[in-house]
This record gives sequence, structure tokens and C-alpha cells, in this order.
Amino acid sequence: MHANSRRNLLRGAIALGALAVLSASAVPAIKNMAVVASANSKLADVPLSDLVKMCKGTTKAWPDGKSFVLVLRNPDAPEMHAVLLKLFGGATEAKVAIAKLNEMHQTVKIVDSDEDLLRTVDATPGAIGIVDVYAINSSVKVLRIDGKLPFDVGYALKGN
Repeated sequence: MHANSRRNLLRGAIALGALAVLSASAVPAIKNMAVVASANSKLADVPLSDLVKMCKGTTKAWPDGKSFVLVLRNPDAPEMHAVLLKLFGGATEAKVAIAKLNEMHQTVKIVDSDEDLLRTVDATPGAIGIVDVYAINSSVKVLRIDGKLPFDVGYALKGN
């Protein structure tokens, strides 16, 4: 009986360890994302509804006349799920919308890294990007969405 207790205890410890490993791999997918523009941009606050219209192609330019350009990391990445849901209605809808937006000229640019995203946003007039808040540097500024910044309660693109 003593051997059975040890065996059950060992099985429980292994199960808890496996659960911890599986849970830890899901945590990095929950990130706080921010909408950024070039540090020189006059944009400061963008209503979520306007951003959605631009992402869906209903509106094609900013109020100052500059063409809208959206810079994203891989849309299939887990951390992009919440963003794509808010801006496009989901990942499948995002792929369709991105293809449609890019028919005439490249409106949505997909980049490989946060550093590429920041460089592209800084160098492209009218561009905004969606980036992990911890990747932000001085070449860009964080835009408010509906008056809120990424760590404010109720921020539209919070990852969790």
C-alpha cells in the first residue's frame, strides 16, 4: 500500500508539472498591444470605430489626407488574435480584408519583427502599427484609442 501511495503521488506531481509547462507556453500569447504612429505624426487619439473603418477599407485616408497604411506582425501569431478580432472581426476576416486592401496598392504591410514594424511606421507617411508595448522606442508615439492608452482600464486592444 505504501508503494501505491508513492506511485500516485509521483503521477500527480508529473501531471501538475505537465500542466505547468503547457500553461506557461500559453502565457506569452497574452500581450498588451499598442497602436503607434511616427513620432512626427499629428495623430494623438483615434476612435476605435474610425480605425475599424480604415481596416475594413470603408475609409482610406486620415483627416489630413495622408493615405492609411497599417503595419502588422504575422496575423497568424497568437498575440494578434484579440487585435484582429477587434479591428477586422477575426483572423479569417482579417486575411480577406488585407487581401482586398492590398489589391490596388499596399495598404497593409506585414513585417517579421517588432523592430521592422517600428522602422516601417517611422518611415511611412500615414502609417500606424500594432506592436507589443514593450517593444516601443522613441521613433514612434503611442496613440490613444477612444481616449485610452494601452495600460488604461478599458483599452480596446488589451491582450487579456
